[in-house]
Amino acid sequence: MSKEFKIGIVDFETYLPEKTVSAEELSELVDIPANILREKMGINRKYVGGPEDHAAMMASKASKALLKRNNIDPNEIDMILFSGETYCEYVCWTAAIKIQNELGADNAFAWDLGFRCAATPLALKVAKDMMKSDESLETVLIAGGNTNAYLIDYKDKNQSFMFDMSPAGIAILLKRNHMENEVLGTGIITDHIFCDDAIGKWGGSLYPITDEIARDPDKLRKARLLHLSDPEGMKERLGSRSLPNFTGAVRKALRNSNLKEENIDFIGITHINPKAHIAIMDDLGIEREKTVYLADDGHCGHVDQFLSIKHGLASGKVKDGSVCALLGAGTGYAFACTIVRWGK
Repeated sequence: MSKEFKIGIVDFETYLPEKTVSAEELSELVDIPANILREKMGINRKYVGGPEDHAAMMASKASKALLKRNNIDPNEIDMILFSGETYCEYVCWTAAIKIQNELGADNAFAWDLGFRCAATPLALKVAKDMMKSDESLETVLIAGGNTNAYLIDYKDKNQSFMFDMSPAGIAILLKRNHMENEVLGTGIITDHIFCDDAIGKWGGSLYPITDEIARDPDKLRKARLLHLSDPEGMKERLGSRSLPNFTGAVRKALRNSNLKEENIDFIGITHINPKAHIAIMDDLGIEREKTVYLADDGHCGHVDQFLSIKHGLASGKVKDGSVCALLGAGTGYAFACTIVRWGK
């Protein structure tokens, strides 16, 4: 394959709900002091979704704004890849086809990819690889939305590590031989020991919501929310395994990009607690100023990496030629990083 053959990001757009909740306001809902939310959990504020802030809806809003700003005809799009949350508007439904319908992208085909909050780095790899192997794919839209925030049980302190979750949407436009914002290598680790730790247990085919559950308001409330199978065991395993998995995904991505740790100019990490964020950077030998911490956004899931890029561009931390490591993680547990050489 030609050395000049590249896949580049034309532009991206984030969608964030208008309403926010401060640490002080969240404190009243979760019964955790505001200073703990700010200092230990890294939450100054986060977004709160409205009645039209659902996964495909938010992805559609981001996509429409992106196409309009770049004067792109929806019929130029060859493929739409929904890399958002499978907990979305409906069950047994293809969100990407709904986005295709919203955009009027008649020439595209559309499909869904599920990988929890590690999906955006994976989607960049999948889209790049498909575009390189299929010459008919000139323009690809990645669109995602995260609504896992609606699954969190604020009454369950075992779920406190997810109290930072915010609804949000993302759209990313890729083009063949676009010579800016080049998508490089990806590293992926799936740690299957966590496979059943965080699940939406009730409402699937294995555990349907029964009449007995439906008649009990508290049982029904819990059945609609996330379930932790072994919270203490999960916490212990995450304590020993998450850091090497995070940094392992970055190192794999660097190797697949023919780069080394010292080449990283910026790292956009999914929102986790400040201590863990710093530990990842220290393990990789990345200077503290080469990142943006999303304390004023919360964990926007699939949007976090490009929200970091957005803040990095605004602050001057991301410049032409910057090697950016986009690192995500999702329950399951999956860890994924894609390297993008930003700018020209």
